Amino acid sequence: MAEGQSNISDFFKTMKVRFEKCLEPTLSCAEGAISAHSVQNATSLGIITDDNHVYEMRMRIKNGAPQCAFEKVGRNQASTFPGFCGRHDTEIFKPIDTKPLSLEDAEQLFLIAYRSVTRELHTVMEAAMRLQMTLQRQIAAGVVPKDEPSAAMMEATAHMMKAWGVWKHRVEFYDRPLVKRRFADVGHSIFVIEGRKPVLASSSFFSVDDRPWGKRFAGVTLNVIPTSTTEAAVIVSYPKEQSGKARRYVAPIFLKSGEERLFALSHILVDRAENFFVSPTHVEGWPAEKRKLIEEAFIGTVIRGEPAKPSPDLMLF
Repeated sequence: MAEGQSNISDFFKTMKVRFEKCLEPTLSCAEGAISAHSVQNATSLGIITDDNHVYEMRMRIKNGAPQCAFEKVGRNQASTFPGFCGRHDTEIFKPIDTKPLSLEDAEQLFLIAYRSVTRELHTVMEAAMRLQMTLQRQIAAGVVPKDEPSAAMMEATAHMMKAWGVWKHRVEFYDRPLVKRRFADVGHSIFVIEGRKPVLASSSFFSVDDRPWGKRFAGVTLNVIPTSTTEAAVIVSYPKEQSGKARRYVAPIFLKSGEERLFALSHILVDRAENFFVSPTHVEGWPAEKRKLIEEAFIGTVIRGEPAKPSPDLMLF
């Protein structure tokens, strides 16, 4: 097999590897993780599906280069991640999985944010594991030195630091309050999109400052939750001690109203939140050029680290 083909083969083998440890607060559970939804399946996703499908942004390798594009996926596969065993998923999230959403319920709001943070923790831990495996393969093949700095080693180390930083954030601001039931330790900024059919759902977590990974950073979760055929709740959550940085970051959304607010929300979703899902009817109604521009802006942020430029073409609602 040629070297290029071997590298591609190794890449796809690595991408099939899943991190499937139960990420309950103590990380001591030995049970295998199940595929749980980061966005509630029966309620939120169900409202925006067409024939039990939604669109999500997925990354593929084409002609040796990463590409992102909207792809239609089944509702049961959308938004899933193996982050908790069945027992802990049921126990921890029972208050949001068995009761209607109340925007006044501190426990429900906390758990919605907790699920978003944990999904991100799983994502970065899985990425770190895959890069470490790739590095070990390259060392074994003699492609990179074992005891000298290399680009592959630096990338693997950077992702390990990112995973460690997200874990530390969850421990300090979410795990400890969860165990002690201090749900009010996390604050929320909320508004409701009213009078229009929901077309999008999301669950994401991202930093809002420029602190290096591994350092203590400020972060927010952003959830868009369809609650009926005419309403969707937008919930931004953050540790209360970081509320200043968090609110300043999302101010472009909350200081606007109407269509301008939805433009600002769309921009931050494309720019920072990779875990969102859109109604097939809605996506298929976009002009081809608009869809292409959204996909190109998304891959720019994910692959090249280029902030998305505000544009009416990025409107997702």
